[in-house]
Amino acid sequence: MLCSGVLSELMSISCGVPQGSNLGPLLFLIYINDLPNVMSVLKIILFADDTNAFFEHDSMEELIKIVNNELEKLSE
Repeated sequence: MLCSGVLSELMSISCGVPQGSNLGPLLFLIYINDLPNVMSVLKIILFADDTNAFFEHDSMEELIKIVNNELEKLSE
């Protein structure tokens, strides 16, 4: 693909769902639907293919600690 005069290298894709397939949206919903249940502190809002996480705290250090813990749970 050419972007700003630069040609990127082609790479093979080993997994995924083709764009425009009927199965793609269903698999995405199955994958993302339980995300709010994993978070105990963060407020999660899902809309189509967009996800937002909200949390507030008076202390920046505590905020960073808590959000990182929540993101760790998500990655597991």
